[in-house]
Amino acid sequence: MEHVNLWLHLVAATVWVGPQFFLFLATMPSLRAIEDRETRLRVLRVTTRRFGWMALAALVVLVATGVENLRDARKDGFDIYNGDFRYVWVFTAKMGLLTLAVFATALHALVIGPRQLRLQEQALAADNAGAAADAARLRKLSAIMASVALLASLGILFAAALLADHSYSFQRV
Repeated sequence: MEHVNLWLHLVAATVWVGPQFFLFLATMPSLRAIEDRETRLRVLRVTTRRFGWMALAALVVLVATGVENLRDARKDGFDIYNGDFRYVWVFTAKMGLLTLAVFATALHALVIGPRQLRLQEQALAADNAGAAADAARLRKLSAIMASVALLASLGILFAAALLADHSYSFQRV
């Protein structure tokens, strides 16, 4: 069963990180090619809503399978709480990066993104230059939060690779 759990963890990580790359490198630049602002906003709203549900599901699976992976490590006779081993330090860094990724994603998805969309809709509806300028400023913050989440996610994957290499992670520091 531990192989199925690890497989699910890897699939969930793929579902979490893969779409971040796709949104950041393909979807967002492609949306700029849509000249009709109303259509662009509608596509953006649908895309981000669907991404949000998918990312939330992946995060739930990651947490559930991650807890089970820790149990599996303990079953192998390894004390994951012994700070003398690299595993603990790498795992702690991984959890810190996870916290950063989740915080950046949540801030982006629950605060910055919705506000940016509202401002863009206001700018479109009333041809409001002030709302358009505010939306442009938020777009920069949005890109920063997306970058932070993506970089933290890549760090998580690197930490996971270190944890999986027991010849490295089960060594004393």
